[in-house]
Amino acid sequence: MPDTMLATPSTTPVAETETPAVAHDEVGLLAPLYPLPRIELVEGQGARVRDAGGKEYVDFTSGIAVNAFGHAPRGLAETVAAQMARLGHCSNLFANTPALALAKELVDATGYDRVFFCNSGTEGLDAALKFGRARGKALGLPGRGILAFEGGFHGRTGFALSATYNPPYREPFEPLIPGVRFAPYNDVNALNAVLDRDVCVVVVECVQGESGAVPGTRDFLQALRARTTALGAALVLDEVQTGMGRTGRLLAQEHFDVRADLTVMSKALGAGLPIAAVLMTEEVAKTLAPGMHGCTFGGNPVCAAAARWSLAQVRRPAFLERVRRVARKLTAGLEALAAKHAAVREARGLGLLRAIDLAPSTIEPAALVTAAREAGLLLVRGGERAVRVLPPLTVTDAEIEEGLMRLDAALAAAAGGVRK
Repeated sequence: MPDTMLATPSTTPVAETETPAVAHDEVGLLAPLYPLPRIELVEGQGARVRDAGGKEYVDFTSGIAVNAFGHAPRGLAETVAAQMARLGHCSNLFANTPALALAKELVDATGYDRVFFCNSGTEGLDAALKFGRARGKALGLPGRGILAFEGGFHGRTGFALSATYNPPYREPFEPLIPGVRFAPYNDVNALNAVLDRDVCVVVVECVQGESGAVPGTRDFLQALRARTTALGAALVLDEVQTGMGRTGRLLAQEHFDVRADLTVMSKALGAGLPIAAVLMTEEVAKTLAPGMHGCTFGGNPVCAAAARWSLAQVRRPAFLERVRRVARKLTAGLEALAAKHAAVREARGLGLLRAIDLAPSTIEPAALVTAAREAGLLLVRGGERAVRVLPPLTVTDAEIEEGLMRLDAALAAAAGGVRK
C-alpha cells in the first residue's frame, strides 16, 4: 500500500474542527435512551453528510450498515415516491404487488423457498426464533432450548434480546424468555457440551457485527451446520448486518458454504426504509399456519418497492466484484494503520464490515470516535474495545483514501502522537 495513503497528521487534509451542530432540543423531548444531545445531520450525498451547521463528514457508519448505497442514491427517492402515489399501505389483510415481486426476487437470488416480511432486524430474529420453536414442536423434537453465542447481538425485542449475549443489554429487563444458553463463538470443541437434544434452534452471526466485526471461521460454521442437522435442530443465520452485499457476497454465508434453515435480512435491504425478510426452507414453512404470527406493516408496498430497488443494485453484474475490490483496499489501509499506531491491536472483519480493535490501556473507543468526528470522519463503536468502519458499498477509492487519512489523524490526535 502506498505510504502516501497514510500521510502524517501534519499533512493530512482534514475537515475544520469547529464545534459540530448539536440538537440540544433532544434533551427535553426524547426519552433518555441514547447519549443526548447528538449531532444533527441534515443532508448527504454518497459517502458524505452535513450537519445543521454545514460541517461535512466522510460517513463510514452508513447508518450502521443501512445506507449501503450512500446518502440520497439516485433512483431511490423516485421509486419510493412513485409507489407512495399509488398505494402506501394495505396491511397484512391483503397482498400487494411490490411485496409479491420482492418475495419472488429474494427466493430467486438466495435459493430459499419462502419469505416472511416484517419491519426490522430484531423483529425478524424474533420471528425466526419463534418459527424455529414451532418447527421443533411440529416435528416432535424433545427440547425447546435455544443456543446462541457469546458476543452475539440479535436485537432488543424480547426473543432477540434473550439470545443477545451482552449482559448490560439484558439485565434491566430480566427475567427474559427462558431456555436460552450461550456457548463460546468460534469454538468447535465447546459445541459438544452445549448442543444436545434439548436444543431445537441455534442462532448465530457469520460475522459478529456489534461485537466489532469478528468473523466466524469456516470450520466453526460448518461444524455448527453439521451438528444441527444431525440433531434435527433449526439453524438460524443472522444476516441483518452482513446481508445485501456488505461482505462482498449477497449473503455472508456464501463465504463459508453454509446454508441455514432460516436466514434473517434487514438493514440495507430497505436502503433506509424499514423492512426485514425472514427467508426459510420449505421444511420450516410447512410447520407454520395462519394466525401463528403476523406483522401489520410487514411487506408494506412502499418499503417493498425500496427493497426491490436495493436488491436490484446488488444483483447488477460486477457490483459485488467491485465491493470485494474496494474492500481489499480498505483492508490494506486499516492493516497499515494497525502497523503504524501502537494503540491499534488488530484490524479485522470481512468485506466492508470492518473494525480496528484498540489495545488495552491506550485510546478509549469513545475518544477515537470523537477524534475522528473532529477530523471529519464518522465511525461507530463495536464491542468493548473496537471501532467499526462501515463505508457505503458504493464508496470510491478516493473516499477510502480520504477516510483512512482522517482516521490516521484521529488515531494520532487521540493517542497524543504515539507511534509504533
